[in-house]
Amino acid sequence: MEIAPPRRDLRGFFLRAETAGAPSRPDLVLRGWVLPQDEPALGIEVVHAGAVIARAPVELPRPEIAAAQEDVSHAGSCGFEAQVPLAVAAGEVELEVRVVLDPVSRAEIATVAVEVQADPNAEQVTVVIPCFRQAHFLPEAIESVLAQDHAAVEIVVVDDGSPDNVGEVAARYPGVKYLRQPNGGLAAARNAGLEEAAGGDFLLFLDADDRLLPEAIGRGLEELRADPEAMMAAGIWQLIGEAGEPLSADPPEQPPQAYPALLESCFISTPAAVLYRRELFGEIGGFDPDVSASADYDLYLRTAASFPVRLHPHVVAEYRRHGANMTRDPELIMAAETTVLERQAPLVAEDPELREALQRGIERSRDYHGERLQLFAEGER
Repeated sequence: MEIAPPRRDLRGFFLRAETAGAPSRPDLVLRGWVLPQDEPALGIEVVHAGAVIARAPVELPRPEIAAAQEDVSHAGSCGFEAQVPLAVAAGEVELEVRVVLDPVSRAEIATVAVEVQADPNAEQVTVVIPCFRQAHFLPEAIESVLAQDHAAVEIVVVDDGSPDNVGEVAARYPGVKYLRQPNGGLAAARNAGLEEAAGGDFLLFLDADDRLLPEAIGRGLEELRADPEAMMAAGIWQLIGEAGEPLSADPPEQPPQAYPALLESCFISTPAAVLYRRELFGEIGGFDPDVSASADYDLYLRTAASFPVRLHPHVVAEYRRHGANMTRDPELIMAAETTVLERQAPLVAEDPELREALQRGIERSRDYHGERLQLFAEGER
């Protein structure tokens, strides 16, 4: 900890920094006191990368300070305690601690460096969160990762040239990696996050408007441990509304086999329900920007066509429905889905059952999205 130089507007201060919890997922606890010259302090703030990530009032009793500073009326209540959750990526996190003197004035009192240690025995997982115009949902996505039962998780937020404050939101969570790039679409953003990942053995792609349930990563790891040849594990999702409220809908049923069912429909729907082995991407490549609107569907199909897939019945993700969902554009989705499905034709040409499943999938996509496109057109008249 590095203490800031003395200031004339402060009579004195004391700060102690301690970490609690596991080394791979610590909380930073700051305790101490601060005594301005004239008026009581309003609080303290903890700042990371220019963003305030924690606040605490200065109001705890400190009788020993009152005894030493009898001429200061507010000396007896100049204590504070702040708890700062840290994200789970390994490395050093540097935080600035400052006192709030009044609504517009701040005074730095210390810089605190905290080392977050990786558990060498834990399976390392990277969660990539692409974000474009979804900064208002991003805190819920990040916090759903921080709440995972599995602690060895790295978070990479990819700002896909978004006009809102994605970087500011990401900076509230020390340890979260942040990458900004020119807008290139969802597939390109996921690929950028994949390249930025430090080396996790497993990967999960979480859209910024969706959320994970606490056991999501742990469930996926259990499934992949059960079959070393499997390259992806997919669970069940449930719908939530724009404000995070549960929506009434039957969860999708898991089919007995992934590939034939995927040829007929993208029953997985949200990538948040899927955990991948990292080595998969060395085998078949990443997300295809040419079909960005259905690049996750394309990846599911390419994976299931070549490797075992573990399907399990546990709800692991919350899939948010709101007015800005990409899936609201039926023309875009229909074109991408049709392209993705037609790419599978050479692989199923010698199997009548798979060939028929593919044909049903193409017809379903055209019928479903065509009907929605017609409804949208009628609504605009």
